This record gives sequence, structure tokens and C-alpha cells, in this order.
Amino acid sequence: MTRTRQIPELHVGRGTQAGPLTVFPVWSSEPELTSVAMGVGAQVEVNEREGSPVVGELIVKNLGTTTALLVEGELLEGGWQHRALRHDLILKPGSTMVAPVVCVEAGRWSGDGRAHTRHARRASGNVRAALRSPDNHARQARVWSEVSAYDRSMGASNTSSYVDHLDRLHSSNDRLNTPVLDGQRGVIVGVAGQPVLLEIFPSHACLTEALPDLLGALMLDALASGAPSEMTPGRRARRLVERLDGRRAHHASALDAGAGDTFVLDTQYAALRGVAFGKEWAHLTAFNRRHPLVEVS
Repeated sequence: MTRTRQIPELHVGRGTQAGPLTVFPVWSSEPELTSVAMGVGAQVEVNEREGSPVVGELIVKNLGTTTALLVEGELLEGGWQHRALRHDLILKPGSTMVAPVVCVEAGRWSGDGRAHTRHARRASGNVRAALRSPDNHARQARVWSEVSAYDRSMGASNTSSYVDHLDRLHSSNDRLNTPVLDGQRGVIVGVAGQPVLLEIFPSHACLTEALPDLLGALMLDALASGAPSEMTPGRRARRLVERLDGRRAHHASALDAGAGDTFVLDTQYAALRGVAFGKEWAHLTAFNRRHPLVEVS
């Protein structure tokens, strides 16, 4: 029997403009999952595979005493090359697993074997959409293509590194800080008058920590595309949620989420993927399939 899980009831608040981004607060009917840590608060060690590093695989180990959530598009920087996590993972304390990753630095395959650095920064919307390509070869090629596009629009990187572009953005702009309201659990972010994505976090505290890096990554997409600072109307953000209301996502057993379970829902309007831990959603992301700047497979 196919396992399914209902999308939580979501409520969208009034949007605020942050440069070319419109950010809408979102509240969830799901209870907070305060037993999960993410970002730099999750004590996760990341290493290359011992003996012979593999482009598409890294070893992650939870060194902490709290269950750890690593999210789709999280950057694992350093090692033989910078990588991005393909999908959400949940690690119980002391557990180790092979994490599926994609290279975001095409021009380097060298290093001293030291562990990767976790700043918990995120890949952009374009790169994260490319991570969902079903074919391994096509997925990596598309990610490199997206990074090359940043090289052309934002200035070349010596190793065609997404991390270099993110570093430049952070050095020239303050981290975006939009208000996080009481009880808020997520955001809808709009670019060029249309919502790009919806993202829900396990707790208010996790959202507060993750939001600046999430917005910084989407800012790179907006700047690279030359998107105008056009306000996204609230009705369009609410419509994205309304089209998910009452829907059920299907269990994706092929996506190993460690101690979690991955669920997916693809419609003509949205591409949703989330991870559950026990009876609760831990993290949920839905891309707007109809946004002209993000192509989701």
C-alpha cells in the first residue's frame, strides 16, 4: 500500500519587499518539532569518502546529542570540491550515512582531505531546482550549467564555483533580515511579481536561523537574472498555498532520508518535496512550476 501524508494547513500573511524579493510569512497547523536541530546548531561532521573520494557522495555524522536536519541545497564547503546536498536528511545522534550530493565547483578536484565546513548556507533556487533532475548525469550537468550562467552574468569564478558567487554577494550586501513574526514557521518568496517557492521549517527557531541564508541565495538568482523589484501580490502567494490545501504527498522510498521519510507531490502548479520525522513534518519545500526563472523537472 502506498504511504501518503497530508500537506499541513498553511496560512499566509502580508508580504514585505526586500530588494527584488517579496517575502510572505507563513504559519503551519503542524505542531513545532523542537527536538530537531538544523543549520550550524546541528553538530554534523562532513567528510569525503575514505580512500577514494566520490563526486556524488559525502559522509555525514551527527556528533551531537540532538537529532539533526540537513536540508535540500545545503552547501558543504571545502574538501575536494564544494558540494550541495541533493535532498533533506535526518540524522539521529551518533548516526552516520552516505549523503547524496552534487558538485557546485566544476573546476576543482583537489584538497588536503580535511573535513568540509558547514556554514549552513544554501544553494540558489535555480541550483536547487536542478538538484531534482531524476537522471544522475543530467542532474550534475544541469547544476554546472546553472553555475556557469552565474559566471557569465555575475563575473567569472576561477573554478566555476557557486560558493565564490555567494561570497561576492555577501561581501557587497548585508545579510537580508526580514521580520520573523510570532509563531511563524515558514515563508513564501516572490521574484518579479510571482512566488518562486514555499518553505516550511520544523520550528520558529529553525526558521529564524535559516531565513537570512535562504533569502541570500534567492537574491543571487534575482540579481543574476536582472529581475525587477516588482512586488508579488498577496493573492498569488495565497493561490500557491490554496492549490496544495488538502492534498496528500506520496512516500518516496528511493530518496533515503536517514531517520526521516521523504514525501513528494508534483502537480501542474507546484513541485513539493518534504521530510517527516515520526508523525510530524520536519521540512517542506514547494517550487512554483510556472515561475519563469526556475525550471523544475
